[in-house]
Amino acid sequence: MPVYPLRKYKYWIEALSTLVLSPREQHAFTQTGRDFTMEDLEQQASKNLKKEGVRIIYPFYQYGTYSCYAPSEAQYYIPGSSIKGALSLESNKQRIMVDDIKINSKDIQLYPLQKLQYDSKKNKSYIDEFFPNVAIEMLSADSKYLGELFCDEVEIGNCFRKAEQATRTKLHQLIQKISQVVEQVGKEQDQRILLKMKENIQDIINETQTDKNKFILLLGGFKGRILSVISDSDEYNGSIFIDMTKKLPHGLVQVTLERTDA
Repeated sequence: MPVYPLRKYKYWIEALSTLVLSPREQHAFTQTGRDFTMEDLEQQASKNLKKEGVRIIYPFYQYGTYSCYAPSEAQYYIPGSSIKGALSLESNKQRIMVDDIKINSKDIQLYPLQKLQYDSKKNKSYIDEFFPNVAIEMLSADSKYLGELFCDEVEIGNCFRKAEQATRTKLHQLIQKISQVVEQVGKEQDQRILLKMKENIQDIINETQTDKNKFILLLGGFKGRILSVISDSDEYNGSIFIDMTKKLPHGLVQVTLERTDA
């Protein structure tokens, strides 16, 4: 089988919600290890973070190793492997390489992790911080960056279309899950958050299906099983994590193919 030269593609990636890309435990910064100060937290904290309770920081991917938390010095990046992993590829037929995307530290902030949780005593669900002593570096929503990839397929759009279709299926699963659990939520405010999340997801699905060069994908962690696996059941089991700034799941991105080099 002949091997064709790789073709270069450029694309824009825009974070529609906060994006979590973290090596987590093995690279965590801890208060007990004196890896960070309150000043560090104040500089990087989002408005939803309760700074006084933070004991652990999970950093965004960054080049090199750091003995302490130093966001102003960190070289943040989106790993090319994360983009590649989100695509639907037939590994035996396609060669694809995706470059890392360097991220400006101003677009990285510390956020708490918000999750729909269950109170077995009251038989009710509620939204609250999950791991309340942990702050996670996330790429802020609305951040936009230019990336490059190389592939031996002339029509790279097919890869993105397959991946987007899987993303849409998973988002529909989350919509159905919200519909199933919203009546079990105790507080009206939490119900409104979930219903707004459901509405926002549907709006994104509707808005992006008309442009053939734009694709919605899911990247990173803390998406929950519902957004990780396509189910063959109408009962969707898994956690619902919430980006409270956008009322969306974490890791929802829009990729726009800009041009190709012949």
